[in-house]
Amino acid sequence: MNFRSIRSRLTLATLLILLLSLLGSMWIANRSFSTTLRESTYAELANHSAYLSTLLHENSQAWTEPVFSSYAQATGTRITLINAEGVVRYDSDYPIADLNNHLYREEIQSALLSGRGISERPSTTEQLPVLYYALRLEGHPELSVLRLSKTLVQLDAYHQRYQRLFFSGLALLLALCLLITALSVTMLTKGMRQLKGLADKYAQGDLKAHARIDGPQELTDLSTTMQEMAQTVRSKMEEVEAGKNQLEAILDSLSEAIILLDSNLMVKVANKEAARLFSTDKLTGRRLSQIVSSSQLLSLCSECLQDDQIHELSISQHGHLFGETAQVVGRSKTRSLHITGLSIHASANQRVGVVLSINDMTELKRLEQIRKDFVANVSHELKTPITSIAGFAEALAGSQEKADIIHFSQIINRQAINMQHIVEDLLLLSSLEQQQAKPSMSWVPASQIIAETEAQCSYRFQQKGSNLIVHLSNPEELELFVNGMLVVQALTNLLINALTYSESGSVVQLDIEVGQKEVVMRVRDTGIGIPLEDQSRIFERFYRVDTARSRRQGGTGLGLSIVKHIAAVHNGSVSVQSELGKGSTFTLTLPRASKELSSMQERSTALYTRS
Repeated sequence: MNFRSIRSRLTLATLLILLLSLLGSMWIANRSFSTTLRESTYAELANHSAYLSTLLHENSQAWTEPVFSSYAQATGTRITLINAEGVVRYDSDYPIADLNNHLYREEIQSALLSGRGISERPSTTEQLPVLYYALRLEGHPELSVLRLSKTLVQLDAYHQRYQRLFFSGLALLLALCLLITALSVTMLTKGMRQLKGLADKYAQGDLKAHARIDGPQELTDLSTTMQEMAQTVRSKMEEVEAGKNQLEAILDSLSEAIILLDSNLMVKVANKEAARLFSTDKLTGRRLSQIVSSSQLLSLCSECLQDDQIHELSISQHGHLFGETAQVVGRSKTRSLHITGLSIHASANQRVGVVLSINDMTELKRLEQIRKDFVANVSHELKTPITSIAGFAEALAGSQEKADIIHFSQIINRQAINMQHIVEDLLLLSSLEQQQAKPSMSWVPASQIIAETEAQCSYRFQQKGSNLIVHLSNPEELELFVNGMLVVQALTNLLINALTYSESGSVVQLDIEVGQKEVVMRVRDTGIGIPLEDQSRIFERFYRVDTARSRRQGGTGLGLSIVKHIAAVHNGSVSVQSELGKGSTFTLTLPRASKELSSMQERSTALYTRS
């Protein structure tokens, strides 16, 4: 038979599917029946075992031959009683003298170990499966295992009956299948030429063409034309469009600017980061020289077109200006760019363009500078007390005068305390700077924060002869949902800072206003004030306006930086207003309750109102 036509292939395929389906259903039915029969037989054996076990426990002599023989004959099962050594003491079907030791039978071992055991073995005569169920006998003086077995004689009869039905049904189904397949193939082959003509139009790109198909054509022609259509439509439209969308998505998700130039340095592709970097919405279709006024960058592109090496360039940028001009004009607003360029090949020896990768390194350089400044400041702040301690310790070792010893010891102790303060402030600042830092919050009365702050500062104010005036505006006696210890630390730092830069006998004022949504804390002094150019930097670590005065008073240079971070972990803010010679006002603003707590309260109120 020629299997190249639709008719012959459909007929063969239908017959194979039918045959496989019937064979599969036959296998499933046999398997299901066998499994169900085994499960029910095991359950039956288990019930008989439980009954006989109970009978044995009630009467240790009940396993005599007449009792168990009658029970085995009535239930159609074989009963075997075995002692601890595996010796058969009783068997309902065979003389015990003819039976071997059963100790190492699978079901016996399982019963002795776990209490119950099952196994299956073919019978020696009929080769039918025999199911064994063994049960351990607890506390019996002579017997250890009760075993019941049963031969699955139903399986053989079932298989014979099912095979007769299967083959008779198979002949009928094959006849019907041949008839239905012949009719179906005849109907499907009517519109063969129409379908080929439609497929030809699709292959030419006329995707709007349509036709009423009465039946299919030859399978080979249909397959060929459908492949042509799929190649034309899918390759020229869907794959190109999908690839373009994927490339745009990948480029737009990058954090660096990507620009693709042709051999004339015309922009062909640019991602969103490139448009943001050069502050324009339209980059494609423009020459690089129209966008960038940097001869260094243009030279880099020219070098990329000459070889296959990766070329790199670091350059400053401010607006449309680059290089030294950008540094002069932009000053602190200048950005640092790192540009990498590589040529693109159309063939082995033909370079058709350049791809530029531009990274904004401004933030990285700023963070690196902060790190360097921090290390330098810490080294400098620790160097002074360490030098003093080393020098006076050496002097102390060589001095015999009691007054000198006391004086040198006091200096060493004072410098050690200064070092301790620096380390403690650094540890506190480090804990506040952790990205996941969320200090524990609780409701704290404003009066308690004031009392603890006064207790922290009272000695320093008495020592200098200055006065602290506190004013609390809280008519509704609202509490604050804050970390009380940190807020007290922030207020203490602000007050000690105000005291340090004020004259002896001066007045420092603390005003606290508690509202429904936020609390505003202001620390006012009449000290020397802060120059305008220093006000933006006083919250930096180790930054001092008056370095000599601060060191003289024992400051670490970290107090205001700690205040800033305490405000940040509470989702608040701190600011300063100051005028030289007239004093300064520091304002610490904190939300009275956290955002999460406020949201929970609003939802609770809404639910309560609706109910």
